[in-house]
Amino acid sequence: MLVARAQLDFIKSLVARFQRPDNLMQPLIVFQSQYIAIIALLRSVGHVFEKVDCDTPERKAWGKSKWLEWQRAPIFQSFIEPKRNELLKQFKGGLELRDSGFSTPAIVGDPSMPGMTSIVTTLEPADLRDAEGRPIMPQIHEAAAFWHRCLAEAEAAFGETANQRWPI
Repeated sequence: MLVARAQLDFIKSLVARFQRPDNLMQPLIVFQSQYIAIIALLRSVGHVFEKVDCDTPERKAWGKSKWLEWQRAPIFQSFIEPKRNELLKQFKGGLELRDSGFSTPAIVGDPSMPGMTSIVTTLEPADLRDAEGRPIMPQIHEAAAFWHRCLAEAEAAFGETANQRWPI
């Protein structure tokens, strides 16, 4: 199995956990960290494929040509790359409490946190919107489906077994 496929399967599990209905209030930092992890890992699938899975001259040549093609895909250019850059290079574009996906927050005492408090809330991921007002979850699903198609193509070219546990 491609290492990038194992990573995509892990992302699938993170997304499933992130969007699981749960009426328990949790620290906002839990939701933020899950979201940042999903976005960062969605971008790194291509890196893992290129740097780890393309481990022979033939695979490197094939991967190099495909990587250039994949980077031109609309979901890569409009979501995967820019969202990762916003979050990890500029530290902006994270989840905002004013987003309709969050319930009214509460502040609770939490001695484990700096400032001794935590902001807690519930989350409805289907209602989350990005800064432009677009729903976030369909973009995440589209990005994961994009990588699934790319890796399925690579698995076919490399004679690898494709993962049949899709979609998310």
